[in-house]
Amino acid sequence: MMRPIDYSQPIECDVAIVGAEMSAMVAGAILAKHGRRVVVVDSPPVTGGRGGSVPFRDYWLDCGHRLGYDVTDLEIGWIHGREACREADVEVRINEMDSHLRVHLMPEFPPRAPAPTVNGDWSPEGFVPLARDVLGVPEALLPDFSKVLERIAAATAADLDETVEVPLGEWVQENIDAPEIRRAVLTMAKTIYCQYPERASAGRIMGFFSTRHAGEHVVHGFADDEEAGGMQGAVLPFERALRERGGEIILSHQPIEITFDGQRASGFVAISDNHLALEVRAPVTVISYPIWSALPLLPPQRRDPGLVSISRRLEDQCTDAIGLQIGLSRLPRLRSTGEVETHRGWNRLLVGPDRQFRGGFHIPSMSSRAMAPEGKHLLHCLITRWLRRDERIDWPETKATADAARAYLSTFYSDIDDCVEWEARQWVQRPAIMGWFWAPVRRHGVEVPGCPGLYLANSTIESDAGPVDISARAGLDAARAILAQG
Repeated sequence: MMRPIDYSQPIECDVAIVGAEMSAMVAGAILAKHGRRVVVVDSPPVTGGRGGSVPFRDYWLDCGHRLGYDVTDLEIGWIHGREACREADVEVRINEMDSHLRVHLMPEFPPRAPAPTVNGDWSPEGFVPLARDVLGVPEALLPDFSKVLERIAAATAADLDETVEVPLGEWVQENIDAPEIRRAVLTMAKTIYCQYPERASAGRIMGFFSTRHAGEHVVHGFADDEEAGGMQGAVLPFERALRERGGEIILSHQPIEITFDGQRASGFVAISDNHLALEVRAPVTVISYPIWSALPLLPPQRRDPGLVSISRRLEDQCTDAIGLQIGLSRLPRLRSTGEVETHRGWNRLLVGPDRQFRGGFHIPSMSSRAMAPEGKHLLHCLITRWLRRDERIDWPETKATADAARAYLSTFYSDIDDCVEWEARQWVQRPAIMGWFWAPVRRHGVEVPGCPGLYLANSTIESDAGPVDISARAGLDAARAILAQG
């Protein structure tokens, strides 16, 4: 239980952290292990920000479900996270997937009959079986398509750096002769998770594959914590370690301003639900919010123009998210075979001959035991829409999209309506899921120009890490930079 707060005087500590996102928990756990007194403050009543999960009817719901400032994903590719675990002396259990990807090919949305499906995975080898039936590669060009995938997967760090700001649409025009293979590469990016692949970074797409073949095995799946389901199961082990090592986490307080002593950051001010001001003072301050939420905490004259540009460009490629959360009394049966569902990975929905991206669905409770009560399951359907900063889609269209996805589930599963105990729609406003992750933008580092003592440990840092894993990497990098300062 948190001790009563004395608002009459500042809290003094070694490291003050804005936000209780995963990166904050990682940095805090590592720094507390090294004897630093850490104080974390955030506005939601639970840790994890929008990147965690929240209990609901004895289930755990993922996907930007609450007020907070991070962004999230729904599946983990765990590389840097394992390194962060080792450095923090923490164990995050990941239930590795044995079935990764099933693509549904719909003539319309929703189709009037079950759509054909094709299985694959997230590796270059896994996309080869999808080349003809999903990506539209003619039989005669399959060897050429395989060579393009080999080239993408073999990209070096220098290749990634050179192409990170090159849109994928430009890259395929300059590097691939056959129009069919160009279209196939763009459709592959849709299948990975991108509504407008021509706008995505060629370097980021290469990095998606190359990091999975860069030495250490990638654990790809879902956090499987005994106390919390979904993404909260990846956050909670670091939170437990931070608390056990004397760190303090103060929730339901909104950080509103970074303070300075001369040029050096000296902590921050936060306000409670009833607007009581809490000042936290420290020689080192860390912000775990994404860059577009971090910069408003700084006085205008201290906002580095380069960071401002990065923030605007990333925020211009964000998504909103339409979700269906469905509590099931049991696993449903496939209409095509009559068999009980066994696929634990993602189902991607592609529509029409142009393979329009329509999100997908999965049953996370098949991998994360705490996600649903014993013997029951949770089905989560998610449709993301890439929106520019000034774009907004109204509720009638949003609801119609959710209704179409729900109708398709009744087409694909023969008995899902008999399994449903409850269902609810979500509408997560942008920025939601990590759509900006693919933006052709060179991102920022953990140190803030012109602001000594201030660090950005957030999911918008420049890194080869994938979604979720990037937050662990950010916390790790910030902790290392702080410890190196002595």
